[in-house]
Amino acid sequence: MAEQEDRQLREGYVRALERALEAAPARNGVVSIRDLWLETALPLDLIEEILRDDGVRLPPHVVRVDVKREGKKGKHGRK
Repeated sequence: MAEQEDRQLREGYVRALERALEAAPARNGVVSIRDLWLETALPLDLIEEILRDDGVRLPPHVVRVDVKREGKKGKHGRK
């Protein structure tokens, strides 16, 4: 039973990422993982794992997702 619930959750996450990919800005065909995070509010690690493991379909205007994460910013937005 728990396995089926886990599978349903993953399928929901995949659908959410596919919708977010449609809406996220693509720069030269590349979407930032941070833009997907802003669209979905899913943890970055989970987004990366789902993109890697669950066969998320990319829309035609997206070539790839950039999963690089910039360093954390300080108190006032400076690195």
